Amino acid sequence: MLIMNNVSRIYRSDTIQTHALRDFSLEVKAGEFVAVTGPSGSGKSTFLNVAGLLDSFDQGEYKLDGVSVHGLQDDELSRLRNEKIGFIFQSYNLIPDYSIFDNIDMPLRYRGFNAAERKRRVDHALEKVGLASRADYLPSQLSGGQQQRVAIARALAGEPKILLADEPTGNLDSLMARQVMELLHNLNQEGTTIIMVTHDPDQAREVSRNIQIIDGQISDFKIYAPLHSDVPKDNTNVKEVLDV
Repeated sequence: MLIMNNVSRIYRSDTIQTHALRDFSLEVKAGEFVAVTGPSGSGKSTFLNVAGLLDSFDQGEYKLDGVSVHGLQDDELSRLRNEKIGFIFQSYNLIPDYSIFDNIDMPLRYRGFNAAERKRRVDHALEKVGLASRADYLPSQLSGGQQQRVAIARALAGEPKILLADEPTGNLDSLMARQVMELLHNLNQEGTTIIMVTHDPDQAREVSRNIQIIDGQISDFKIYAPLHSDVPKDNTNVKEVLDV
């Protein structure tokens, strides 16, 4: 689903070069749920931005669902991002004056879907996250956990191949965080590939793999027994290129 080989990202100013990613290599297979951890400034956000085609990289190779992104034009990157990737942000990023339905519908409008197809996708996504009865509500009428579920529904409505989640429970209390994590685990069981940046060590231990990034490199990874599935995972095919 996602393959990075020796990817580097350098931010340059007049006097300083910051190596946000250094020869970063990673393979994420379809259907995995991967947690990315590491201290602040380690390169987690840069990795997520590069993976989400929101930022470029200076060296290396990146393939998303078999497509090499190197050399693609901005419109080609936008199309690939819209078709393949769903984003979940810590701050929800909902439009306060739009209904829940319209918040989910708007990205689909930009992709050119007709009204019937958009309604089918929005209704299906709201049903998945348990908010079908809240379609006409405004974000301010929902709890934080419900707003995050709307954000997940917005990502799901695009029917992405992979979900990129940046601290999806960071603004939630423990009960709401648990509900959101259960939803993500259910989506993963249904086949959705998820990469989640988190500072929560307990959440990192719940997923199939935990990758730790330090100074722009993978310093360690752990493979865990699946906690939310009766189907055993074959970890013998999981490969990491470690640069310690």
